[in-house]
Amino acid sequence: MRLRPEQLGKHLSAELKPVYLVAGDEPLQQQELLDDLRRAARDQGFEERHRFSSDTGIDWNALLNEAQSMSLFGGRRILELVLGNKRPDKNGSQILRDLFAAPSPDTLLLIHCSKLDRRKDWNSAWVKALDEVGAIIEVWPVEGNNLRNWLQDRLASRGLHASDDAMALLIERSEGNLLAAAQEVDKLSLLVENGQVSPEDVQQAVGDSSRYSPFDLTEATAQGDPHRVLHIIQTLKAEGVEPPVLLWALSRDIRMLDGMIAGGPPPRLPPQRARAMQAQAQRLNPQQLRAAQASAIRADQCVKGMAKGDPWQHITNLALRLAGKPLPRSMER
Repeated sequence: MRLRPEQLGKHLSAELKPVYLVAGDEPLQQQELLDDLRRAARDQGFEERHRFSSDTGIDWNALLNEAQSMSLFGGRRILELVLGNKRPDKNGSQILRDLFAAPSPDTLLLIHCSKLDRRKDWNSAWVKALDEVGAIIEVWPVEGNNLRNWLQDRLASRGLHASDDAMALLIERSEGNLLAAAQEVDKLSLLVENGQVSPEDVQQAVGDSSRYSPFDLTEATAQGDPHRVLHIIQTLKAEGVEPPVLLWALSRDIRMLDGMIAGGPPPRLPPQRARAMQAQAQRLNPQQLRAAQASAIRADQCVKGMAKGDPWQHITNLALRLAGKPLPRSMER
């Protein structure tokens, strides 16, 4: 069974399926859908929760044993399987199919992973088996008019309505990052008393949040300004901004630049931002971009605890590389 994200609310009012797969590369939508599923499961008596993650390596036999064992407290439980970009091996696929074939009414399997590949993943045996007994929900990046509609719905859920100019400013601020957009809406819900959001309200929310944002950092890298890059990173770090937020923004630029350098169509961006990125793509060569990608991977591994090191150092290296600045030998690690 396949569900669209907007269908989940109605679906959760009935009895839950034995297994759910939430797939996609848009983190906010995925996290909110998972939260809704967990909340509905708790309401139906699934009190315990056991997590198996590919970050630390999944012991498939341990998953099978856990699924077949009695709950510690004799109740219902959630077995959560975090695949990320990885997929089950042959043994894991068989174990999942065995679990799908004989689901327990007291066990809910909740699986989440990156975007499903139309050719490989949808034709895999475990996804086909899951589709027969459970539900698959795919989330996609929200862009263009869909982003405007998403923001309007988000504002309305907080009792707010934005003018056209305020909406345009919100869209420019978010640049497709739903997490940043959601945070701006939450701040506006605290600032605006009459429910009508003006451009001045958006500016005030931005001004009250911090001196800089991750988008100031990507603007500085696009302009090739290493001194401003370093200053913004130091300020954001001091203000308590988490490394994954900056890593998301910089990695998004890497993907766009990679496509532009390869001769692909220019990304959909505000004109000024598009021109800056076109100039950035002309300054960078494939070797510099590969070095930036390597820094992004190392930063991500440090953030997830998969490698030792300071993620801030790798994020700094990444940002300087995107700005076209050669790194000192001491930073080339």
